[in-house]
Amino acid sequence: MLKQACVLCKIVGAIAIIGALNWGLIGVLQVNLVEQIFGAGTALTRIIYALVGLSGFALLASYFVVCPYCKK
Repeated sequence: MLKQACVLCKIVGAIAIIGALNWGLIGVLQVNLVEQIFGAGTALTRIIYALVGLSGFALLASYFVVCPYCKK
């Protein structure tokens, strides 16, 4: 799916995957890897969470609108 996507779509997909893996770690092991690496409550952690959220919205939008750069 992401193999033939444009660079922006690959970045969005990778950020969403990282976010999903972090949520999986939180759910299964109660370990928040983002907060452990960047610190709890820091501005960088909030930026990462915001990027994950924006990536989720972009993936949701991709179900309704085709990326003009990926369209062949």
